[in-house]
Amino acid sequence: MLSYIYYTAAGVILLILLVVFLIVFYHLKNRKNERMINSRREKWEQILFQYLADEISLEKAAAGMNSDYIYLYQFLKPYIKNLKGDDFEQLKELTAANGMNDYFLNRLQTADRSGKIRAAVFLGKMEVEAAVEQLRENLNSEDKNLQTVSIQALADIGEQQLFFEVLKVMLKKSTFTFEALTEISIRFGEDICPKIKEFLEKEKWDKRIEAVFEVPEFQILSLFFDIFGYYRYLPGLESMLQYLDPQNNEEVLIHIFKALVKMEYPIEQDLTEFLTSENWVIRSQAARYLAVTGDPKYLDQLYELITDSNWWVSYYSALAVFKIGRGEILKEIVENDRAGKEMSRYVLAQNNI
Repeated sequence: MLSYIYYTAAGVILLILLVVFLIVFYHLKNRKNERMINSRREKWEQILFQYLADEISLEKAAAGMNSDYIYLYQFLKPYIKNLKGDDFEQLKELTAANGMNDYFLNRLQTADRSGKIRAAVFLGKMEVEAAVEQLRENLNSEDKNLQTVSIQALADIGEQQLFFEVLKVMLKKSTFTFEALTEISIRFGEDICPKIKEFLEKEKWDKRIEAVFEVPEFQILSLFFDIFGYYRYLPGLESMLQYLDPQNNEEVLIHIFKALVKMEYPIEQDLTEFLTSENWVIRSQAARYLAVTGDPKYLDQLYELITDSNWWVSYYSALAVFKIGRGEILKEIVENDRAGKEMSRYVLAQNNI
């Protein structure tokens, strides 16, 4: 019994020592990386700033930043993340000219797992189209992390032709939340909107959407309409409004209204049944949309909804009444101490009245 305890204690001590060793090892490794980057930072910063200010040529900048690519990548990360417009385009030209792109293209094929992941991230952020075919192969990788970063890289590159293929892969991965699906899809760029519109029009006649993606139809439609809303893609209105039916899936209806709010475009369709829906989210989003468009024909319904039991329905309804230009109605509710007084006062105060 004592020997068992001794062996167990020895095992625990060894485990603790191993953990301590790993902590120290990675700490020293990170310190080494920091020293290596700091030793080159001043030189690299001077070259980069002069290049971005057009004080030195692309060739001279590339010659001064053409080695130690792993450390150079660590140095460039904040610039890759924050530079926009012409500055980012200049940075893309620099990494192509100084050999970084070729270096990471090679590592995408030959490096170990972590090296391939780092390469995929870099190549995606720098929008290196030469990486597309290898990234596409990685969509079938058994390594879920490599698969995920390859998906994100293809989105960052904006490879439009692979959008639906990538989407199918994402839908098979249960780890992707709806928000993640939307965020990655948006990264493909606004040009995916016409492709989605064409797909919706085609699939309406050919076969059900869920047969294409092997998931419930409402999930795909909700995603597509979120993308339309994000890009305020007005040509997609007709495709979207064909699903604005009170009998349709509630999730789809909610995402349609959210898209309409962002588009800020008036529609002729009657919204009465949505304002009286049993689903408070649909009621609130319909009222929110009317707060954007200011359509006066729903004034009576909005007035009644100010006393809705749900706070958001009450708020957006009162806000819509105000945006329609009938702020005096809210004042009258407050002055006469009627139901909805607190919300009316709140909306008036928000608008400095």
